[in-house]
Amino acid sequence: MKYIKFLLLISLVVTELFGKIKSQCFLDKKSVNIADIVKYNVILEFPSEFTLKDMDIYTAIIDTAGVQCFVLMNKQQKKIKKFFSNKTIEKYIFHLMPIQLGNQKIGPLEVSFVNTTTNEIKIVKLPEISLEVKPVEKPKNRKFDGEIVDIKGQIWIYKWYLWFILLLIFIICGIIFYLKNKKIRTQTASVLQQELDAKELALKRLQELWLKDYISKMLIKEFYLELTEIVKEYISYKYKINALELTTEELFHTLKKFVDKKYNLKLKSFLDNADLAKFAKYIPEVAQIKQDFDTAKELII
Repeated sequence: MKYIKFLLLISLVVTELFGKIKSQCFLDKKSVNIADIVKYNVILEFPSEFTLKDMDIYTAIIDTAGVQCFVLMNKQQKKIKKFFSNKTIEKYIFHLMPIQLGNQKIGPLEVSFVNTTTNEIKIVKLPEISLEVKPVEKPKNRKFDGEIVDIKGQIWIYKWYLWFILLLIFIICGIIFYLKNKKIRTQTASVLQQELDAKELALKRLQELWLKDYISKMLIKEFYLELTEIVKEYISYKYKINALELTTEELFHTLKKFVDKKYNLKLKSFLDNADLAKFAKYIPEVAQIKQDFDTAKELII
């Protein structure tokens, strides 16, 4: 009986010594300047039947209002198996960069373990650690007194890597802006060139029409047919409508959303005069024909 009690006692002692989860956390610095790196060390010692289930560092680097106080820059991890023991040691080093001034808190940090045999879950809570975050101090201006001094301490560089990142972002944004503007300018120039080509072609066709001398040959209907065709083809191209298939009234109403009232009324008057010559066997005076021809040139803008 005494032997059994002794064995039970030994079993309880072993369970207490080897079944307990130990944890430790500490910082490598008590105070830092903003944007410096501080190392947050976490050491966990636990029995081999347990495995680490969860350790969310991000919950430890925000304040009670949910504002992020640190940026996780890097994480190092090391696992050690203790000899002659059933325990495992895991060491974590979190490289944190503070982004808020004043007395900042890291933690508390909850770490959960799961027993692979019994599925029992244990939670260890690491205590809160304070860190004083100070603004970057600019060096005081020193006047040269004729003494040659060490250059160290004379030149102040404010976190060159942050400036490098900002410069890189600025260059990338500049390249994107330049390429977009270049594309827009190219497209605009192409559209303007096409419109200019269409205008020059229409004016050239009008000149060729006049040189055919339809008026002296009394081919008035043919003259107005070609004259209105040139104007309507130009309008079709410029405003992306099928003007050749529209009547004068239909074209008048369609163009209201593209041109001003003065231009639209001038076009309608021009087409009405042309329709009389084309379909009503009306022969206008030479002066009227010349005026209609000049109006056609004015409509090609």
